[in-house]
This record gives sequence, C-alpha cells and structure tokens, in this order.
Amino acid sequence: MTATIPHAATVLLLREDDSGLQVLLTKRAAGLSFMGGLWVFPGGRMEASDLSPELAARSDQAAIADTGSRMLSADASTASIDLDVARGLLIAACRETFEESGVLLARPRGGGPWGDERRARVAERRAADSADATGFARMLVDEDLVLDIERLVYWSHWITPAFESRRFDTRFFALTVPADQEASVDRGELTHHAWLAEADIRRHLASGEMKMAPPTRATLLDLWSSHRRHGGLAAMLEAERTRIVPPILPKLVESGAADVEIVLPWDPHYEQTPGAGCQRLGCYPDYVTAMPSRMRFPRKR
Repeated sequence: MTATIPHAATVLLLREDDSGLQVLLTKRAAGLSFMGGLWVFPGGRMEASDLSPELAARSDQAAIADTGSRMLSADASTASIDLDVARGLLIAACRETFEESGVLLARPRGGGPWGDERRARVAERRAADSADATGFARMLVDEDLVLDIERLVYWSHWITPAFESRRFDTRFFALTVPADQEASVDRGELTHHAWLAEADIRRHLASGEMKMAPPTRATLLDLWSSHRRHGGLAAMLEAERTRIVPPILPKLVESGAADVEIVLPWDPHYEQTPGAGCQRLGCYPDYVTAMPSRMRFPRKR
C-alpha cells in the first residue's frame, strides 16, 4: 500500500511559559502546489543523504534503537520499515527542523562549548545549504557535532490519503525546543512562523485567519489533551515516550458542494468506506479515539 510513497518527518517544537504550552507553526507560501497557504509544523521528505553512514555515525545508537523498535512494532500498515529507515526518519526530523526553523538539534562532540564563532558558522551554513540536503551532513562533520536524536519523542504516523496527488508516509516527533535557540524561517517555502498557545490557535482557526490540513488539527487536539492530562510539558514528553503509535490513513467521503469529509481508522464505518486504507486495529489507544473519527475541510478550488 505505502511502498512507493515517500517517507517524511514532521516535528512538533514545543515550549512552555506562564501562559501554558506553545507550539511552533509555520505558514507555507500560498503558491506552493503541496499545502500552499496552510499553517503546518516544520518537516519534510526524508532524503537519501539522511541514510548516509556519516550521519549514522553522528547519532545516538541507543536512542535510535529504542525509538526505531517502537516505530517498527507499532506499524500495522502493509509497508513496514526497517531500522535503517527508522534511523533515516529520525535524522530527517533533525535536518528538517534546522532547515525550516533554524533550530539545530545537535551538540559539540564530547560536550565541548559551542562558542560564538561556531554558532555564526552554523547559521551561515543553514542559508548556504538550504537547497542541498547533503550539506547538513557536511556541516555536522566540519563543526564536529553529534545529533540530539534522544530529544525526539515519536508522536504519530499519518499517511496522505490516496485521493491526493502528492502523498507522504509521515512520522511526527515532539520535543522541547532547546532553551538557547530561537526559531526563524527562510522566507522561501515558508512565509511566517509563530509560537502559539491553544487559545490563540483556536481563535485564528475560528476566524478563518489560519487554515490547516486535518492531520495538523488532529495533532493539535491530541497535543493539548495530552498536556492537560500530564500537567506540564516535561511530564507529558516523558510519559508519551512509550505511547503506541498506529498508522493513520484517512479515507474520503463526499459530503456536499462546500466541503469534503475524511474518515479515520477508528471510525466504526472505516472498513466499509470505499478507498485505500490501512489495517484497522482491534483496539486503539484512548488518546487516538479521543480525536474525532471524521473531519471536514473545504473542497479544493
């Protein structure tokens, strides 16, 4: 089912202050063919360079084995991945976070100091290598950095439905943004970025100022619910490190002239709904079934 669909990684960059949980959202340029004009989390396609030996050598193997084994065991789709691809997805999450938000999930080898000169060189490399995924590996080697793979918490797994012309098999990861880093966008594919709390996002969605794809909205609902349940960001991420992550492949239902509706795997009518789907689990985790099993969104014009 998903063997020919490109793998991708998406990252939920999170922080917390007196106002509560905030998440980084970025807006894609309106003219882009894929999700143009929508607010999204940073992320993108896994590239061949993410599977390189150079990047593997600069990654925490224990963290990869732990997260990777859960990615493999939780995948109930017909196109499971191997540990090499799981590692590539974790590395892609780090690379895309850097390219799209400027936040670098890496540290000097051996725990040495960053230093102002090294930080300046890294910032310059981001701009210079923005169109070349292989540049990320070269930068890590040149600056003798190792990836903070262990920061990533495997959060969810969404597969673009079959009715879309461009499809991705996407793993979502969550983490607390490093305290010493600021986010920014390159003003190319992305035009805006903002740290937003739940109340702000709900208000912008209700007013129509923000538009999001269903997976983004569902992920936010899950995120907010988990944060309330665990009482804080650190406690949430620690507890959710062991969450079960089933694949989610929506199916489409025509629901009138103004909008369309997607049906998600935990809906009781999912298997009877026409269209390509994923294997439906006999029992879904409570956090999954707490999300809507059907979502409506505007028809493309």
